[in-house]
Amino acid sequence: MKLGKMEGTPEEIRDFCQNNGLNIEDYLEKVEKPINRYMFICPLIIYLLFIILLTTISAVSNGWRTVMFLIGCCCSLWLAVAVQIRFKNTWATFFIILCGISFMLVALGVISPLELLDKARELKPK
Repeated sequence: MKLGKMEGTPEEIRDFCQNNGLNIEDYLEKVEKPINRYMFICPLIIYLLFIILLTTISAVSNGWRTVMFLIGCCCSLWLAVAVQIRFKNTWATFFIILCGISFMLVALGVISPLELLDKARELKPK
């Protein structure tokens, strides 16, 4: 077994640490418990449900449509936070939030898909 520059059996390494008053736990990396897959699935299903509801049902009052929009945005944020915790990737987190809110705005009818594409083209570096 090799631990940094030390090499030996596990018993030798443990005895060396105990003899020198060291706590071996201070030098080992703790394995993080993986995030549950339901932390990804639940917000995604709720998000997709509200996108479908916003695009298909037009007889709902504006108050309820606003509530559905806000819940969908919160689910997008929840999904982005879960991705950040699990993968620690800032770009993916930013992309999920940006796309999630953009799609919710299109589903709500605030912006058309063509306008969304035009805005995306404006953001592209030249």
